[in-house]
Amino acid sequence: MPQVENYDGSKDPLDHLESFKTLMHLQGVPDEIMCRAVPTTLKGSARIWFNRLTPNSIGTFKELSAQFASHFIRGHRYKKSTACLMNIKQREDETLRSYITRFNKEALSIDEADNKILIAALTNELWKGKFLFSLYKNDLKTMLDVLYRATKYMNAEDALLAREERPKKRERQEDPWQDRGRKMPRTGDR
Repeated sequence: MPQVENYDGSKDPLDHLESFKTLMHLQGVPDEIMCRAVPTTLKGSARIWFNRLTPNSIGTFKELSAQFASHFIRGHRYKKSTACLMNIKQREDETLRSYITRFNKEALSIDEADNKILIAALTNELWKGKFLFSLYKNDLKTMLDVLYRATKYMNAEDALLAREERPKKRERQEDPWQDRGRKMPRTGDR
């Protein structure tokens, strides 16, 4: 059975409550028991806060949740707007892989982004080149399709970079068969 990570007061309290409620509902635990089970998922300042609650001052899990959330709200992760995605630009010296990684990390923090917005934001500040041309040419509809295509381009880019970084072979040793342009003296010309 999955477990809820202990909460110490530093992260999103709403996320912790949702994880806790989901686990309790899966097990069919009633509200009264949920109130008694909460401290088993708390540690540090969160446990201290719970222990300082006035006994019998809370009647329902909903009340406990509201007090918990209001006390620890400073750790709440606020939703970001899709507009922040439009500010992510591919840097001059940045590989496609690095740009896609940065973009995806930011996109994951946005709860309500749809495919059209994600694709528009990704292509908005992408370097002009074969990958961008390919996206426009093929008119991909889902971010999954875009990322699949990007993976092909990233792998090719990585292969080309590895080829450029490969150490140059040692100077070839002189080989008379290799140097066809130099005239070899004829035995009769000496």
